[in-house]
Amino acid sequence: MEIRIDFGGFYGYHEEYIDNRCDAYGIDYDNVNYASTFISYACEWLHRFTNKTGVELFFAGLDSPRYYNYSTDKIKASILPDMATQLMTYINDDFKDWAYPQLISRSGFISFYDGVDDLIERAKNDDDDKSILLGMVCNYLMELMEVNDDIYDLEYDIIELS
Repeated sequence: MEIRIDFGGFYGYHEEYIDNRCDAYGIDYDNVNYASTFISYACEWLHRFTNKTGVELFFAGLDSPRYYNYSTDKIKASILPDMATQLMTYINDDFKDWAYPQLISRSGFISFYDGVDDLIERAKNDDDDKSILLGMVCNYLMELMEVNDDIYDLEYDIIELS
């Protein structure tokens, strides 16, 4: 199954760390292959996620929006069935309190779900909904386990243009 993780995206957050590393190594921004560097970064970010959470995910790609005014980059990750089952064990009252505000309609946003319990129920019979739910659990764990804290320690390759 493939899920999407809202790790913070490159526009304005993780890209800052890449630019800082370019500065530290004297690499000209115009010589950076950002598409390849983003992939290297995302793969290493997933390793960090696995190390901090114990949930093993496999890099499947990046989901980058055409325009960044509505959303940002997400990591597409594959998850094995036993890991998906493990992720479901994190669905507790704390998770529901965290997820609920993201799944209800409000001014300017109409949700496809009537709260987190509705998503959980739908996920039992629909793989797309299950993928959304598992992605939300990963996002919750990312915050809970502080995956993005001290992100400047992340080891990845800056790929230069040939």
